[in-house]
Amino acid sequence: MLACSFLLFFAAIYHSVIGGVDRVFNNSAIDVITNWGYPLEIHIVLTKDGYIIDLFRIPHGRFSNGNSSCHRPAVLMAPGVVGGASQFFLNPPESSPAFILADAGIDVFLLNYRGTTYGKRHITLQPGNNKFWQFTLDELAKYDAPAAINKVLAVTGKKSLYWIGHSQGTAVGFMTLADNPKYNRKVKALFQLGPAGTSGYAKGMMRFAFLAFKNIKPLVDLYRIALGSHEIIFGQDSVYISLCEFSPFNVSGVCEHGIYSLFDSLTISLNATQESELFAHEHSGTSTWILLHWAQMAARQTVEHMDHNPIINLVRYGQETPPPYNYTNINVPVYLFWSKDDWMTTAEEIEHIILKMLRKEIVKGGREIPRYSHADFIEATDCADMVFNPISEIIRKQEIGMCDLYE
Repeated sequence: MLACSFLLFFAAIYHSVIGGVDRVFNNSAIDVITNWGYPLEIHIVLTKDGYIIDLFRIPHGRFSNGNSSCHRPAVLMAPGVVGGASQFFLNPPESSPAFILADAGIDVFLLNYRGTTYGKRHITLQPGNNKFWQFTLDELAKYDAPAAINKVLAVTGKKSLYWIGHSQGTAVGFMTLADNPKYNRKVKALFQLGPAGTSGYAKGMMRFAFLAFKNIKPLVDLYRIALGSHEIIFGQDSVYISLCEFSPFNVSGVCEHGIYSLFDSLTISLNATQESELFAHEHSGTSTWILLHWAQMAARQTVEHMDHNPIINLVRYGQETPPPYNYTNINVPVYLFWSKDDWMTTAEEIEHIILKMLRKEIVKGGREIPRYSHADFIEATDCADMVFNPISEIIRKQEIGMCDLYE
């Protein structure tokens, strides 16, 4: 039963393509930003291992001319698994995180990971080559995040920035500072929304999938060795969207709503039409190795590097087993936003994994948001009041001369 759950989980999401266009409400991500009247810059980021990713910048709000001498602190926003920058502007301005922060006087940068729609380039590899997809969370933390941080600081001339992560974006932030302690000097604070530890306490279908991983790990290892890594798409071109499109039960998003509820608690903040649109467009793509890395950590209840095999581990880590991430290396203020109704990153995970790994003195605040699902932190119609206005106020208290709405 568990093995079947895991295989069905992969079958439902697996769909290999080359290229493709990320659409948000039938527009490109770039069009969405500019159509709402916000300025957009696209900065090219080259990682040390050769990946080329687009970094989106919204330098100021739509009511500002950007010429004021006031101060705009820089924020780098990191999305969840299979997510791209578009996760942060799926809704109208009053409920889209990127727009809310830009209008609050913040210089907003949006990270696209390797393998997402705006991260499918490499100096030598093509997406059709399996080697292109041979990356895990380790590479996001070792290469993508540091390169993006450095680019933000180079563009703005600032010495440090604020990190806002959602879901996997929280783990990438933690892992980056844990494995690259010098980057603690470049990050003023971590704002972690739906913070992810190992996902070992996940509920719903995800829990069955991760439990199944324990039972079929030899089969998964055989697949990984024999076939390498591939692209996985969760969004507009994915199998489950195709199934829902032709389903006789797909009335007002019922099909997507049903599938979504297998992986997260039912959202209270979106209507059925919104959920149908968001379900189709919020996700981009990633590598199968990313999901295997998450499954490994969930099965072992340990935040650790990818377990390749004893020989490769010895070459990479100097030991036959993957080392855990040392979160005690993190020494910047951490703010956690969470919900008891989040099935993906649960209250138990925060208590038993994240808080035990972090030093107590750096956890400066926690905000429990009642009845929020995992996606609600960045997609709920009230996310401005519940999440991003509080974040803006924390930043404003630390920044002298920060811009306001019309500056």
